[in-house]
Amino acid sequence: MTHRKLRTVLAIAAASLGLAGCGGGSQDTATATSGTSSAVVTSAPMAGMAGMSGSGSMAAMNMGVMDGDGSKATVDGYSLVKVTSPSSAGKAGQMSFVIDGPNGKPQTDFTLQQTKLLHLYVVRKDLTQFQHIHPTLDTKTGLWSVPVIFAEPGPYHMVIEFEALTADGNFDDRILGTDFKIGGGKYTPVPYQPVYGKVSVDGYDVTLDPSSKAGGPPLHLKVTKAGADVSDLQQYLQSFAHITGFREGDLKAVHVHPDQVPKKGDLTAVGGPVLTLTSVFSSPGKYRMFVEFQTNGLLHLTPIDIDVT
Repeated sequence: MTHRKLRTVLAIAAASLGLAGCGGGSQDTATATSGTSSAVVTSAPMAGMAGMSGSGSMAAMNMGVMDGDGSKATVDGYSLVKVTSPSSAGKAGQMSFVIDGPNGKPQTDFTLQQTKLLHLYVVRKDLTQFQHIHPTLDTKTGLWSVPVIFAEPGPYHMVIEFEALTADGNFDDRILGTDFKIGGGKYTPVPYQPVYGKVSVDGYDVTLDPSSKAGGPPLHLKVTKAGADVSDLQQYLQSFAHITGFREGDLKAVHVHPDQVPKKGDLTAVGGPVLTLTSVFSSPGKYRMFVEFQTNGLLHLTPIDIDVT
């Protein structure tokens, strides 16, 4: 992993982030709404790779080798506190929170992870709403904040993934999570109906192995269009695809990137059609995986399910 000792100041110049699906700026937008058998996805032009600093790539980074799975607000002395969210669905608002460090004070020093200081994932309890966004940090107070709109009311779960810079110049990888609620209407959960094997989004077909085993062999993700292989998957946050999953029921989180990575410093490298994913499942269950990939400057996002035994 690169950028280990870059100070927070390297990212302060970035513009305030809007609603984004694993994005790096206000022009990145992809919000998935998955119903019983499909996903409605909004795609918007990307601002290129302007958010990338330095060089290097990420290969199969996953939550299985980091501390935490997003189920706890406190892990190894780091605590997710002071969480605020919009009061009502459908209205523009803001999410904010603070990460208290092991010394009991707000953590203000972080290193870059896939070109960002922090990744925030939010998912509704019934797995029908998902966002992957990147808040900005006030280095004086430790407050993270990001403008956001939630399309539907109900109980949600948030997961944050970060690398905290320590006093000795090293870093701590941590995954924290907690629940919150969005008002503005009655919550009617959609019954979980998994979709296995193949889904379509924006004219692309995405296939993913429908089953896996805890600690099992690698998975395979393939992207095609009109029956033809797609071999021009663009780099997006230093990866050819991002896959974030949540276990049905307890929302235990998993996160993995393809083993195939662009050559260090080559910002024009493309990938596909088949990507290999290291297994990240430590326990059985049904997982909804949210797949993000980029082509022709557009970010695509779609859910697909895996049955883990």
